[in-house]
Amino acid sequence: MQHLHTVLLVDDESTIRDGLKHMIRWEQEGFRLLGAAANGQEALTLIQQLQPEIVITDLKMPQMDGIQLTRVIQQQYPSIHFLVLSSYDDFQYVSQSFKNGAIDYLLKPTLTPALLVKALHGIREKMTDARQGTSEIPLQESLNRYLAGYEEPLLPFMDYFDLTVQQKLCFLYTNGSYFRSSEQLFHALTEFSQSKACLKTLAFKTSHNDAGLLISYMEDSDFYCPLKKCLEQLTYTEPNAFFTLGRPFERMEDLRPAFLAIKEKSREQSFFYKQQRLVFETELFPYMESDRFDTKKFLRALLDNNFLLGITRIEDYFNEMILSNVDPNFLKQQASSIFYTLLSRLEEEFPTAPRFSRLRAEFLHEIGHVLYLEDFSDLLLSTIDEIRQQLTTLSPIDEDDLLVSIQRFIQDNYMKSLSLSELAETFHFSYTYLSAFLSSKLKMSFSDYLKNTRLERAKELLIQSELNLSEISEAVGYSDISYFSRIFKKEFQVTPSKYRRLNQL
Repeated sequence: MQHLHTVLLVDDESTIRDGLKHMIRWEQEGFRLLGAAANGQEALTLIQQLQPEIVITDLKMPQMDGIQLTRVIQQQYPSIHFLVLSSYDDFQYVSQSFKNGAIDYLLKPTLTPALLVKALHGIREKMTDARQGTSEIPLQESLNRYLAGYEEPLLPFMDYFDLTVQQKLCFLYTNGSYFRSSEQLFHALTEFSQSKACLKTLAFKTSHNDAGLLISYMEDSDFYCPLKKCLEQLTYTEPNAFFTLGRPFERMEDLRPAFLAIKEKSREQSFFYKQQRLVFETELFPYMESDRFDTKKFLRALLDNNFLLGITRIEDYFNEMILSNVDPNFLKQQASSIFYTLLSRLEEEFPTAPRFSRLRAEFLHEIGHVLYLEDFSDLLLSTIDEIRQQLTTLSPIDEDDLLVSIQRFIQDNYMKSLSLSELAETFHFSYTYLSAFLSSKLKMSFSDYLKNTRLERAKELLIQSELNLSEISEAVGYSDISYFSRIFKKEFQVTPSKYRRLNQL
């Protein structure tokens, strides 16, 4: 049954009161007329007795005029909405009535049934909005409890969102720990919600620091771009803000499973998105099982004072971990443990070099405050570079001797499946360092140097031996004869067979 909003009329002219009583079909329009008063004082008595929701009042009346009445209503009965009746020369009074909380005014000389109905419907809409606004507060509390794991009835949520076949639900999820001020967060969420009339939203913040919006939307509505813009504006005051927009779901029964899924998938995901503040749930990285660090080999290298080998093992391990989407907390814990062990051993071995002790303290402090994978990688690389520089100062490397040893190793092993990674492992350097070292000293990359070494040996075998092309290809490290022939021709502009013919004449 439709709720009829109750109305009280206040005017000192009986003809106006009677005219208003019969001007419209009150109940048909959704209102019930409770009575009428001839002045403000009489109106206050009736208000106390009848508790109307709406008061329509004249401004100029004896005993207590409309201005005084509206002031008392605003102070003593703040839930009552009222509109005022005025003449053309009453605008000074109209202005004061609006300061006292009047919603609208009607000009007596031009008042028509349509204008009265329109004004009443406007008040009813404001009352509905106000009621929904106040009802959202306990509903939000109920949602907070439900998402935190408590049992709450779903029916109030169903009534609030009033889902149709074409509507979907989804979560906008974040964690309160990203924010310095939850006030800024909810101001942004409220601003977004109010800017999109096609959406119905309910904000939440659980006791477990989960926060965001439950959003109801039509399938064909596009709210991603304005949402993204709103959240980007938020990052000016909350630079670490990070949000996940969840998968759509249709049934209110899926509320908790959908929430638990997005909460779990979003855990620490901001670590991978330094430049992105809003991602879809489908874009999140599933955490992979991580390989354990080979502690025995690492400790053996340190005990043997082979620190460069230890550093190489660290680099190889973390290069693999970074590419494997490992849980950020595990990644940082491993880094803390491994670098603590390395720097403690270096401090023990070089007691007169205080930099290792300071570097250890700095690293442990910084790794605990790293927010993003990019910064994590930079911290590891800069720390390793500084350790290498310190070791070079304490135990200088003869680069010429090192280059000769590497070239000799390549000459002895070019016929095998040789790689820069194997070379780095053999000489106890990182892949990155050794690649840069060889490029600087040889003026070419490792792969080009290895290719040149193989092809020069192939030229010798083509002239000096009776081996066929397949055997020569195998002897210089190429198992595929067609590939060997292609790179030989590309390098010397002649096929291996023709090179043999031309040089055996």
